Amino acid sequence: MSARSRLMSLLRANAIRSLLAAAALSALAVGLAFVLPTPARAAAPVTSGLVLQDNLPLRAAPKDSAPQHVGLQRGEALELRGAQGDWLQVWDHGRERGGFVRAAGVLRIAANTSPAEQLNQLSAQLRLARAQPGAEGLALGLAAAVAERASADWLSSPAGAELLDALGELQERVADRANRAGGAAPAAAITAQLDVARRYGWSPLSVAQTDGSQRLCAKPDSSAQLLALADLAEPDARARAALRLTRPDCIAPDLLPSQRAALDAWRAELLGKLDGPLLSAMSPHWRNRLLLRRASVSASLAFARRADAVARKAAAEQAWSAWSRVAPAALSEDDSAAQRDAALRLAPLRWALLPEPTGTQRWGRLQLDMQPGADGQQCLRLGWLEGDTVSLKAQRCTHAQVWRASARPAPDGRAIVLAVQPLDGWTELWRLDAAASNPEQAITVLPPAAAQPGLGVAEWAGWAKGPQNGLQLLVAREAEAEGRTTRRFEVYGGDLQQAPVRWANEPQPLAAFERAGDPAWRAASTLLR
Repeated sequence: MSARSRLMSLLRANAIRSLLAAAALSALAVGLAFVLPTPARAAAPVTSGLVLQDNLPLRAAPKDSAPQHVGLQRGEALELRGAQGDWLQVWDHGRERGGFVRAAGVLRIAANTSPAEQLNQLSAQLRLARAQPGAEGLALGLAAAVAERASADWLSSPAGAELLDALGELQERVADRANRAGGAAPAAAITAQLDVARRYGWSPLSVAQTDGSQRLCAKPDSSAQLLALADLAEPDARARAALRLTRPDCIAPDLLPSQRAALDAWRAELLGKLDGPLLSAMSPHWRNRLLLRRASVSASLAFARRADAVARKAAAEQAWSAWSRVAPAALSEDDSAAQRDAALRLAPLRWALLPEPTGTQRWGRLQLDMQPGADGQQCLRLGWLEGDTVSLKAQRCTHAQVWRASARPAPDGRAIVLAVQPLDGWTELWRLDAAASNPEQAITVLPPAAAQPGLGVAEWAGWAKGPQNGLQLLVAREAEAEGRTTRRFEVYGGDLQQAPVRWANEPQPLAAFERAGDPAWRAASTLLR
């Protein structure tokens, strides 16, 4: 190895060591005592151990009838100072307390083997613990033991990348289990795992939510460091790291629009780097998850850049490109939430790929144009041509993104529907009716769901003939809001404010959709995934 390569290896290893410093060498700071000798046997090799079961009693004497000091949790580190029969004499540096524990409840880490052999044994045990849901505390303890014993060359090798991947995944699992508190996992077990993670310096970050609650998320350090190792990490590990760093539910909801746009640009850039041969080398399910996340992020970026037509179109093209590369056969039930997120954010962007109409749009005697309004708003104006005079039938001003390319006239030439997107991931269907007797009722809005805006789409799917030569409007709606997920295909009469005449969870049972569903909608809608 050249001097320059050796220097780069050492610098990279030092960066990893700074990330893992809480888990190595400072026993009193984080409760680890893997290398501290006991005063009574200073010349003898000191062994250490990890607790293997939750609530392992730490007793005052080597017998079950002795008073219990505390219940130890799986993954906590102990210094082993001696043995008496089936009992081990230990010292807990985190609590600064000694005592006795059952030997069967402790994984002993031998001190009389070579560092390389210890690393091999600990790495194998870490892989086993990592694969067991609920054993995150023990796996974090093993990861700390591995980090402490690893050399600079080892940390900057593929084995070091595997360690970083394990750390990121374990922290994410601990945070996710805590966020699901109140479900199947007991609260005491969740608290214990969080405490073990805190002891090693890997406690999750807390992100405040709009309802006042807190959401826990894994720290980004290990995932960011893994991506910095580049080709030393496996393709699937790099995908997992990128997905952890770009999770939408770990973004602070109170970011300013400019801050959110900058964050989305960074997320899109990060995901975009994992492409080409690297993307092809990933397992199909990880490749799909990365592409779905890229589609979602690029769609959000397109909305953030809606004032710049060129940048908006470029982001929309990136989103559609990612969506088109997803392999449906490799999708699983676990991917349904990510697929829905991408589909709903992407749905209105097909209009961004079409030329933006300018000036007045005309359909027979019906006219639609947009004029600047107050405070940066845009005002939709629906006109009706009578001879040489155009009478204003309806007007509404909005800060939302009005997708004028989505405008579709009714067959009778007296109404228009179009997509309007007030928020990222929330697209409404507006109907402008020139035949309305009251101008205030000439514009009706159909949201994706009757709930606080979350994630959702309401989109036009076609016009159909109704009873007595009436006109029916076909609508597809899907939403995820207020903790509920809805998906409906609906047939409306002349008024969107009224309940639909018929609806179903899929379009096939509805004769109107089968008979009059718009072919372009069938070909392009992400709601028909």
